[in-house]
Amino acid sequence: MNNMENIWSGSSWIWAEGQPRKDDRAVFRRAFWLDTLPEKATLLVAAETKYWLWVNGAPVVQEGGLFRESSPGNGYYDQVELTPYLKKGGNLLAFFCWYYGNQGRNNLDCGQAGLRFVCPELALGSGCDTLCLRHPAYYPPQGPEPSYLYGGYNTGFDAEQDIGEFFSPSFKDSGFSPALEQDDAPYGVPAPRPIPPLRWGPLCVQGPVEYREGQYRLRLPHAMAFTPYFEVQAQGGEVLDLRSDRYEVPGGPGDSQNRYRGHRLEYRCKKGKNRFDSPYYLFGEELILTSSQPLLGLRLGYRETGYDCDILGEFHCSCPITQRLVEKSARTLVCCMRDNFMDCPDRERGQWIGDLSVQAPQVFFLLSQSAQQLMEKAIGDFLRLRKGDRLVGNVPGANFSELPGQSLNAISGLGLLGQYEKYSGRQDFFQEALFPCAAYLNLWKIDGEGLVQPRKGDWYWFDHLYNQDDPVLENAWYYAALDYCAHMARTLGEQPLLDSLAQRMESVRRGFESRFWQGDGYRSGKMMDDRANALAVLTGLCPKERYETVKQVLTSVQNASIYMENYVLLALGHMGCVEEGYRRMVSRYYNLAMNQNSTLWEDFTILGTKNHAWSGAPATFAFRCLMGIDTTDGFAHVTISPNRALFETMRCRFPGKGGMISVLVDNREGKTEVDNRSQGEVSLLP
Repeated sequence: MNNMENIWSGSSWIWAEGQPRKDDRAVFRRAFWLDTLPEKATLLVAAETKYWLWVNGAPVVQEGGLFRESSPGNGYYDQVELTPYLKKGGNLLAFFCWYYGNQGRNNLDCGQAGLRFVCPELALGSGCDTLCLRHPAYYPPQGPEPSYLYGGYNTGFDAEQDIGEFFSPSFKDSGFSPALEQDDAPYGVPAPRPIPPLRWGPLCVQGPVEYREGQYRLRLPHAMAFTPYFEVQAQGGEVLDLRSDRYEVPGGPGDSQNRYRGHRLEYRCKKGKNRFDSPYYLFGEELILTSSQPLLGLRLGYRETGYDCDILGEFHCSCPITQRLVEKSARTLVCCMRDNFMDCPDRERGQWIGDLSVQAPQVFFLLSQSAQQLMEKAIGDFLRLRKGDRLVGNVPGANFSELPGQSLNAISGLGLLGQYEKYSGRQDFFQEALFPCAAYLNLWKIDGEGLVQPRKGDWYWFDHLYNQDDPVLENAWYYAALDYCAHMARTLGEQPLLDSLAQRMESVRRGFESRFWQGDGYRSGKMMDDRANALAVLTGLCPKERYETVKQVLTSVQNASIYMENYVLLALGHMGCVEEGYRRMVSRYYNLAMNQNSTLWEDFTILGTKNHAWSGAPATFAFRCLMGIDTTDGFAHVTISPNRALFETMRCRFPGKGGMISVLVDNREGKTEVDNRSQGEVSLLP
């Protein structure tokens, strides 16, 4: 702690004069002189909640800072290289800061606005020699507030009150005052940012745009997080409303009447030329500007923004539905990544650990390596931000709760921890994970039949709003979590713990067999559940000689939501029933594939959000089952066993260990070609 505190010596938390308030926005200017240019100068910046940085008038950071987690005092700081922007003589750092003052499922409010920065190489730090002004142009617009599930507010901007280019060295800051130093207590000691800075694309401007029914609408190339831009000639006083087509979404399946709203922007025009390059992002596939009358000289534009990674994975075949589903899975995945993984960007932006368990293989098959850093952060969130021995299902932000089904999934080899190990090849998290996971599993009690007694948690949840066989699901997930904990204990040489876990595994295995196998499948009562039987297969609780019986269940019962469909499809692939899995996938996902959206919905019924993280199972099925790609050690060794019965040709490419791997399957000529540009070994299986 002392070392962390020492790096901030010579700086203080600062803010504008007057009482800090919710939805507070302030600008800062810090001038300094350099007789010589340093070889290296790194600026450390921490902010509550977000900041933008210019150096000598050049934009350097857009939306810096990370949301604070639900662990008290666990904020973050960014490291910004200043060297390319410095000059001999006078220099200027300029900041724009936005303090939310509220919290949601992706962030926690520390209760105090603040900015802190320090550059040890320049002996430069924040304090009362930094000039500050609360920005007068921003105001809270009237009307509905955004969803309480994620932080932030609607933004109002009055162009008549704009102060101009405060970040320019030539700007006259006579109206600024010395920043006020704040008490350190609310902030704690920030930790280094564990993920890359956000990516910001170039400004894309189109015009003229057609005015229809009081609106101008700009269609974007695909769903994205974007900052809106416009130019317009105005008389003065016109009020413009900017939002996306995803501004309002229903609550979800079974909750379609409950509406949630996103952020919107309101702009009051000044007389003459107006140009607004918003720093705040919206999410959707269309920018909508509403005006009571047609506007003169209107041009609309946007900047795409999001987590800094690339879509590298591809899958192509003669089935347009499958191909489109993989493309949509990739787009859905990247739209659900920012400060953390999100279930959806248009309703709550929460990191649900079960959703991430479904996403995990897609991250490795589809995205560049930088995406793995966000997954590593998510694993840390899950393990460290707990309630006593309870591992909670949605972290890192506020309103978090325990969902036993999602947490057991995340602990298992089928979920977040196991899939991360499988595709990264890393086990360095075992030391941190083993004992918290084992302590969590100890919360379950074993009954007289050797099975676990139900634990309700905060939300007794194994799937989403469909008929389900909870006893079978809970015991199967619990067994899978025990199995992976035993794997970690064996690897770390924790023999007493391994013995205890093995004893419970045997108890659950025996109870599962005697209580749930009914001859026609696994069930606890009269209802037959596809999810329950799929988990029996994937956990190894179902012996191979029963696969044919279970296959009948998985091809005739469709209770699974889009979340658990992932495991039904993988179970069919595991049993060698790839063709049956393919037909089920095409049937269930048909409407999601064929609609005009570039992303996948929350549910098969086309309800809820239009961009939901747990819906990308087709991508995993395509790479894992159709192409038959597998690894157990982070792509150091890859096996490929493609299905040859469905398509004349298939091809794919995916990131391997240190390079790309491409596969072409030509069933017309009976050949498979592999182009291995990775550092791993690739083996073709018959």
